[in-house]
Amino acid sequence: MSITDAEMNHFKRTLLFVLGFLFTILGVVGVLMPVMPSVPFLIIASICFSKSSAKFHNLLMSNKWVGPHIKKYHENSGIKLEIKIFFIVAQWTGILFTTVFFVHNFLGKILLIIIAAGVTIHILSLKTSKS
Repeated sequence: MSITDAEMNHFKRTLLFVLGFLFTILGVVGVLMPVMPSVPFLIIASICFSKSSAKFHNLLMSNKWVGPHIKKYHENSGIKLEIKIFFIVAQWTGILFTTVFFVHNFLGKILLIIIAAGVTIHILSLKTSKS
């Protein structure tokens, strides 16, 4: 028994839809926890929804808090310098606080610092906008 193209497309759309929800949940958790970024997860969710659900993609894109950030990222129009600085300072404050008070495993601390460094490099590599 072979899988048809229609069945494979349905499977891909369903998988992307589920991943979109998963990344949306991670983005919401990121809003509540300073250790996790929220916008990168919501950008990934928007990509998943763009290929699986126009309704949920439009909900993310039209959200008054995260929609503009996602649109700017997709359009590659850049991020304001103040937002870059705020994000990097908040991220490192959260990471350092977490590694000092909550993560007691040395490898866990190293992993968090490596992730934070990677996210910092990515943020710095994005174009800086004036508006």
